[in-house]
Amino acid sequence: MAGTGRSIAASATGIQQARQALTRQKFTQKSLALELGMAVSTIHNFFHRTPIYRTNFEEICTFLGLNWQDIATSIDQLWEQLQTMGTVTEKMGLVLVEEQTLGWGWTTSSIYEKSVRIGSYIRVEVNFENSGYLLLLQRDTSGNIWCFCPSCFAPQPHLNTGKTCLPQEGSEITCFPIEGTPGQEEILAVITQIMPSLDWLPQASDEPLQLKEIHLRELLDYMNQHGQYEVLYTEYMITE
Repeated sequence: MAGTGRSIAASATGIQQARQALTRQKFTQKSLALELGMAVSTIHNFFHRTPIYRTNFEEICTFLGLNWQDIATSIDQLWEQLQTMGTVTEKMGLVLVEEQTLGWGWTTSSIYEKSVRIGSYIRVEVNFENSGYLLLLQRDTSGNIWCFCPSCFAPQPHLNTGKTCLPQEGSEITCFPIEGTPGQEEILAVITQIMPSLDWLPQASDEPLQLKEIHLRELLDYMNQHGQYEVLYTEYMITE
């Protein structure tokens, strides 16, 4: 069972199902709180989509005959929550790598690409105003979310001020090939002063991790608890 320190909130559609179940079972929020032995404020927060402890969330859903995973916020909604905590930036983006500069010796353009073709090669550049630990997430055109820093492509997550690029120098590859299907991709950078204490963070030798709902919930929970972070966001198009 998940620890009580992890918080979770319901989605808009999920809370509609919960309200219907509450009415169907002829409970009010107050009587439900009494039945479950919970504070009325906990039940109120649940029905107003405010995060509550996961154990309480699961208990409420189980009592109402609902699958808590169907009621919880989806991964797309969690991603949108992360976006709202940051700002769109021009200090981060894709650098197109020409065939003759696929090695480490290369110079960067001052303008980041907003559209790249499948088959191109790119690097991701972030321009830091303050030093810190970088958590770099990408959502691809299929909606999958990946953690690229830290990973084998970014074994050094603590970065100084100025420009830094992924893959980092010394990685097994010098740039990323653009693959997959056309559509919009997004990059989100979370910068913190201390290394986030998240058990799932990839190690320096690990491949990028595909993130699930639980990973984003734990990240949001960590950010809400610690408060000292910067979130940068950018997007670009993949074309044929």
